[in-house]
Amino acid sequence: MRLFFAICCLGFALPAFAQLDSFALHAKYGSPLNRETFHLPAGFDLVVDYGATTRVCKIELPALLPSKEKISNTSEMKQRMYEFLAELVPSAIRGKELQRFAEVHGLLSLTYVEYEHVTISEAQNANQPSDDRITVRFKDFDCQTPPGQ
Repeated sequence: MRLFFAICCLGFALPAFAQLDSFALHAKYGSPLNRETFHLPAGFDLVVDYGATTRVCKIELPALLPSKEKISNTSEMKQRMYEFLAELVPSAIRGKELQRFAEVHGLLSLTYVEYEHVTISEAQNANQPSDDRITVRFKDFDCQTPPGQ
């Protein structure tokens, strides 16, 4: 009976030793991203990555603004999201537009608009429009990724 009890106790103790913790992850992968997720009343999440000086480096958001309407028009939802984006990152922050380009890989496409201070990209998947994402990357020195990362 004691042997059975000892085996049961050991069986419950082993998963506790197998748990990952913050120290193990820091040792293996380094410092984590300084990231916040804002759940907006419009029904989507705004994910923001910060640099070392707490300046915004990257913003991710869905390409389509969620709609409470029964019939959803994707072009209208996209236009509303770009209006939201223009309010969030106005032209005064973006700077002058430098270039536009696009890449198409079958059902996947990427479009980029490069400005003086930011690059705005949109990833689209023809099979899953709900997964389309817009990413705003700031060109601030604090946001530059070291080579090799």
